[in-house]
Amino acid sequence: MPTTLPRSQVTHTGPVQHALEVAAKEWPHDASKPAALLSRLAVQAAENIETAQAARRAERLEAIRSRAGRFHGVYGANYLAEVREGWNE
Repeated sequence: MPTTLPRSQVTHTGPVQHALEVAAKEWPHDASKPAALLSRLAVQAAENIETAQAARRAERLEAIRSRAGRFHGVYGANYLAEVREGWNE
């Protein structure tokens, strides 16, 4: 079908062929249409990557939150001013 959208060609290397075979088992109604399988694989991969990115972000934020305020009160209120007094300009 004609389209104005960009198109891509993919060579069926060993790993790509394996991915197509796996995809054909997952989506048997598209098994005879490599382009459809590749499209579905790309969409599924993007969803998986986004989920993994969100999980990593949540882990980083939790690490930050769990450490926030950990050193509160270690230094007195005038600590920085006292340190600066000892520095000659």
